[in-house]
Amino acid sequence: MAAGHIILLPRQDYYKWVRAVQKYALHFGVGITPDPQKVADQQVATVIAPPNGYPKEGDILLWLKMRYPNILIDYIFCDSQFKLVEMLDARIRRGKPYGKLIGMDNQPGALPLYRKDRLYLFWPTDYGTILQPFGANQELYMQYGLPGHEGVDIRAPHGANVYACADGEVYLVENRHDQHNYGVHVRIRHSTGYRTIYAHLERALVRVGEQVKARQLIGRADSTGNSSGNHLHLTLKKDGATERGETDYPLDIIDPTPFLVYKHQEAEVFEALGMRPVGSRLEAYPWSWPCLVGLNSRLGGTMQEIDFEVLQQARIEAVTIYRHTSKETIQRVRAVDPSIFLLARMNLDFRGIVLTGRQWAERMYPDFTRLSDLGIQYFEIQHMPNLQQNGWRTIWNSGEAFGAWWEEATGVVREQFPQARFGFPGVLPGGQIPGLRMDGGIFMDGADQAMMKADWLGVNCFWNSEGMMDSPEFGRGYLRLRERYPHKLIFITEFANINPYTNPNVKGREYRKYLESLRNQPGIGAAFAQVVSAARGYDALVWRNESGLVNRIAEEVGNRGG
Repeated sequence: MAAGHIILLPRQDYYKWVRAVQKYALHFGVGITPDPQKVADQQVATVIAPPNGYPKEGDILLWLKMRYPNILIDYIFCDSQFKLVEMLDARIRRGKPYGKLIGMDNQPGALPLYRKDRLYLFWPTDYGTILQPFGANQELYMQYGLPGHEGVDIRAPHGANVYACADGEVYLVENRHDQHNYGVHVRIRHSTGYRTIYAHLERALVRVGEQVKARQLIGRADSTGNSSGNHLHLTLKKDGATERGETDYPLDIIDPTPFLVYKHQEAEVFEALGMRPVGSRLEAYPWSWPCLVGLNSRLGGTMQEIDFEVLQQARIEAVTIYRHTSKETIQRVRAVDPSIFLLARMNLDFRGIVLTGRQWAERMYPDFTRLSDLGIQYFEIQHMPNLQQNGWRTIWNSGEAFGAWWEEATGVVREQFPQARFGFPGVLPGGQIPGLRMDGGIFMDGADQAMMKADWLGVNCFWNSEGMMDSPEFGRGYLRLRERYPHKLIFITEFANINPYTNPNVKGREYRKYLESLRNQPGIGAAFAQVVSAARGYDALVWRNESGLVNRIAEEVGNRGG
């Protein structure tokens, strides 16, 4: 294989693209992958980019450079395998594996990452989640003469801010709810023939003829017009695109996805283009400390003296306790560090009983009272509720049902303890396992309304390798929660490398790196590792065994910076 060179192909029709690049890959000894994260350790990535070839990532060029800024990208825009074969055959004849490279560090022959002659659509809401992509659900939109969804639906709860995607002039404002399928909406004309439409608004905050800047507030979100729920519908048009055959859609509608600049990319794109963002989007979270280094207390029994020594050695700043944790144990934890933060996990074993939210709250009342009297104010309600053993399929069958149960339970407790802060619990990530676990993502989708009302949100982040630790699918799972709930305080209630074959020395180094990276992440209150010790099981996760032997994780975490 050529040193540090890999080909990235679209996931859709992957093996067709593989056949198209096979001769080139064999000639130059280049690897092939459909996974953008696999380019992380490469020097050069040849990226095959048909229109909307990477719907999950959006603009794949921007996506790669934001995550892997040191990689040089050989970008090939090509809409068919036949054209690609011709292009790569020409490279074989020339004996050169790639043409001009795109990079950010101005190597000779490198092109700028952000061209000033193209359109950039800055994210139009504070919520970084796409609910319905462009082109989706063809069977629903054919009645309107459309090949599929004619825009992008972006998460925006009722009353949420809606921003202009780019500089331009407002040329239409519809203020009536019932005059158009888009309901209340705003249309803006941009340079080089592009136009954007912002639909299903509660109200518009701009007038026809007004000049607006990228990221300027132009409206509030709602569900007016032909809409079944609160969100922002964004449509992009380019004058003459239909007539020129640039799109399969009528009315000059084109896919906005390749033009979108995600929130984490904004600052760099503004700087590269010499633009100044309008206003400020600094988040104000109800938390005054940096992300605390946390550890879950002993499972299946009372903490022992060696556990407190582990807390001290690792310089632990936050600890989870349980509803039965004694006053003496809490006092001993505070003796290690008087300023230590304590979070209480309020779980009830549901085996053999079925309780409404109110009944649960009434049964738990003595524990809330005792812990509140000891100064505990942060409570997680029923951990991992998408597991069968924790109430799924016995008390609730869906995220919606659990959300309603959670709201009832916390509503009762909040009346008695108004100073308390109640968290929506972390679910166990992963897909559906019949009879054991409901898909974590689907469960949270259903519980959305309860999560919006929670004082804070829990998330669990697990991985099997250091590469997975840095993935938003695994170790960085909190990033998806942040995109969906940008204003919420988040606690990583459990994190761990769960691979039983990973040496504790390696795990310790991973945990130190992980915690250091979280230190100044805004809105992350604490990250709690799993687990100081356990009366039984959890051999791959404990920081000390039942013989009292402390492994290297505590020492590594204690040697962290900051």
